[in-house]
Formats: sequence, structure tokens, C-alpha cells
Amino acid sequence: MSEVKKVKLSREEIAKREIGVTEVSKAQKLFLSIFFLLIIGIYPCIQFVYSSPLKEIRPAATAQKAFKQYETAIEDTSLLRAVLLTPAQEFLTKCFRTGNEKVIVGRDGWLFYSGDYDYLVNPGFLQAGRMHKRDLAGAHPDAVAAIKKFADDLKKRDIRLILIPVPGKPLVYGDKLGASDKLGNNKSFADFKEMMERFGVTVLDFTEDFIAMRKDGLESYLKTDTHWTPAAMQLAAKKTAEAIGDAEGNGEDGAKTTITARGDIANMLKLPDVDDIFPKQTVEVVQYDIIQDRTSDVLLLGDSFTNIFSLDVMGWGTRAGFAETLAHELGRPIDVIARNDAGAHATRDVLSTEFLRGRDRLEGKKVVVWEFAIRELAVGDWTDSPLELKERGESDFLTIEEPKTVTATVLAVTSVPRPNSAPYKDHVMSLHLGDIDGNAEALVYIASMRDNVWTDAARLRIGDTVSITLKPWSDFEEEYGSWNRSEFEDGDLILQEPCWGELVTDK
Repeated sequence: MSEVKKVKLSREEIAKREIGVTEVSKAQKLFLSIFFLLIIGIYPCIQFVYSSPLKEIRPAATAQKAFKQYETAIEDTSLLRAVLLTPAQEFLTKCFRTGNEKVIVGRDGWLFYSGDYDYLVNPGFLQAGRMHKRDLAGAHPDAVAAIKKFADDLKKRDIRLILIPVPGKPLVYGDKLGASDKLGNNKSFADFKEMMERFGVTVLDFTEDFIAMRKDGLESYLKTDTHWTPAAMQLAAKKTAEAIGDAEGNGEDGAKTTITARGDIANMLKLPDVDDIFPKQTVEVVQYDIIQDRTSDVLLLGDSFTNIFSLDVMGWGTRAGFAETLAHELGRPIDVIARNDAGAHATRDVLSTEFLRGRDRLEGKKVVVWEFAIRELAVGDWTDSPLELKERGESDFLTIEEPKTVTATVLAVTSVPRPNSAPYKDHVMSLHLGDIDGNAEALVYIASMRDNVWTDAARLRIGDTVSITLKPWSDFEEEYGSWNRSEFEDGDLILQEPCWGELVTDK
């Protein structure tokens, strides 16, 4: 009888045989199943108890916006994010000088906003493929069309348009990002500028001026902030006044003072000891006692570059911003509409709303200066803001001339950013109130976030009954008009005259 020859199997062959005969007891199967279900199910339960994202959902105009709002709420209310984000960011920043999705840490302690860098390195903002992609995402990407229409509307009234696309910090400080030479502008900017000038629009590009400042030993941007220094802003105001012409000058000297503050990019890191890593900066500003004048022949539309050194909540002082300095250079007051962020449309929306409410904000104007961050050309929402003057008809909405405390029902609310999730720490929301003195209604602006802390108004929901003091919006517009504000998209509501509100009690 011959011997059976034994065949030595490889480990791979042994493993393949054992796969089919692996034995798992019922107890083991039950334990593993329960353990797996607990792993995937326990965190959502804990998250729901900690903070449900459903609490943050507000009415949205479209399903796409509603889903986006819900996704953002999930991210912003995440328990894991709250527990792990700060220590992880602190470790990465201290040990590896790493920023986050919004912050790039440059050389010598310089901080950059990633959006400014993306504007430079991304494809040209006028490229068809780029615009189509943004169009699919629900944005209005055509800056050229929007600006041309606005310029044409102004030209019909013999009003000049001057554009100031303020260059981002990386365009001037490329060496702090490791570039051997300065970084070039977005590939589409030269074409954009040429088209604007062909349309009769003056474009003031201060890039070379700011680079020249650095060569002369002057900084043109704040070290840990997205915005320009007082010196760069003053240079921009002087050159803008020259472009406007008819500048009479103002022989009076302003009041010099120093301001010490933390930059907005440093705040984006959300570190408890950020000042130890990136110290606060001290700058000298010049304050002017110049009052805004709606009857001026010059209207300035501006974003946060206009508000810095002017809007107290930004932390860099007051009465020393671009608007005040430009008025000083011109030797006369100017009219101003300024809103932080969304420079592509926010100020034009305010101007359009003035027209819809029957007020011709362009009456007597000869020049409109439109300042916005240059990155808006690539990421801004360039919606149409028609300048159609409407006649005010009768309305059931309250017109407030003196402070009045009322009880009302909340009929609608606008969205409110979660604390520390938006670029700016203060916010104004809109309320639509009803059942006032019977059937009267009111459009109300009210502070919803102060210094990254929600007010009671931010938690209002449709159907709530509130006691609220209503005051004339005109008395508060100078203080709160430049804050980020969420508006209703309902055309009928936009037509109504707003008032300012302060909650007394929530019922």
C-alpha cells in the first residue's frame, strides 16, 4: 500500500480553507451585533441630548437651502467638534504652525485668510467652466454682468461708478507664504479690469501701491487680520478722492490715537490662548468728527474694509475708517451704505430696498464708489438688485415714530448664524410680527448675536408670543446698519418700513 504524499500548504491557502469553517457561537454573534449597534447608535443619542440640530432649523426659501442649513447645523452643533476641535487645533498650531480650513499660518507670525489665497490660485473667475460650476451650486457668478447693469442704471442718471476691488493680503505678502516673488493676481482680473474700463467704469487697483508701501518700510495689512492698516486705508482714501475729483480738502487735523486689538484671522483659530501665540497688534489711527450726509453728491458702498476703524464692534476703533477719511480728503461729508461681508450684493441690496420703499437714495448723487474685497469676484453672489423707485401705498404695517411696547405673535423669522461659526461676531435678524393692537403687523430688526453670544431673539420661533419695545429704525441705523443682517426674501415684506425692536419678555 503506497503512502499518501503530504502537501505542505501555504499560509494563504490555509487561511482560505479556514474562512469557510470559522465557528462563531450564538453568544458571540449576539454580543458582536449588540456592540456594533451600540457603537453606531450611542453617539447620535448623546448628540441629540447635547444639542439637536433640528432646533436650529429655520424656514428656507428652497429645499436646497433647507438641506444646506441642516448640514451646517449638524456640523456646528457636533459634540465631538466641541470637545476635540480646540485641543486638536492648539496642538497643531503650537507644534506644527498649522492653521485650519479658514486660516493659513505664514512666516514670522503672519496669518492669512484661506479665501484670499484661493482667489489667487484657483482658475480664472471668468472661465466658462468655473462659472458653470458655481451656477450649478446656486450662486450668481457673473460679476461682469451685474456690475455692467448697475453701471448702466447709474449712467442713465449721469452718475459715475468707481470700483475698488481691495486686494487680498496674499497678493501683497506672497513672501510670507513662501513665494520667492509676489503672487500674481487671478488669471481673469486683467480681462475683468479691461472690460470695466470699456464700460466706462473706473477701477482703482491699489496692489502696486501697497507693495510700494512695504518697500518704504510701511505695512499695508494688519498682521493677524484680513484688512488693511490705517496707513494703507489712508492712501486708498487719498487716491479715491483724486479719482472723484472736485476735492476741496480739509485743513483740520484729526485726533490721533492708538488701538490695540486681535485680528479676525486669529479669532478664526478659536484658541483659548491665541494671544500668546499670535500677539495683539497696536496701530495708530486718525479720527475725524464727520457726520454722514444722505444729501451728499458722493455715495460710498462698502464692506468690512470700509467698516474697520469705524465700526466699534470690529474692535479697531471708531470714526477713523475709510468713509471718514475719504470725506476728510474730499473736504465734505459723504453718504455711506456699508455692510460687513457679501460685498458682491449686500450694499446694492440695501440700496435697492431703499428704492422699493419709495426713497430715492441716488437723488443728487454724482459719484458712487463701490468698495469690496477682491475675492468677491470669484466667490460672491452677484445677484441683480434693481433700482426701481416705488410709490408707498397704504399698509397695515406699523410705522413707529415714538417708542412703543406691544405684545405680538411671531409670524416669521430669518436665519441666525451660530456663535463662532461666522466671520463676524455680531448679527441682526429680521422678524415679521402680527396680532399687534388687533391685526397690525410689523417688520422688525433686532440684535440676534452680540460678541458671539446669542440674544434671546435668536431663539424665537414662529408662533411665539413676545412683549417687545418698538422704536424708529432711523434712530438705530447708524449704529446697527453696518452689522451683518439677514433679510426676508418675501418681496411684500421688503417693501415695508422696518423698526428696531428690543425684547421685554418672552411668553
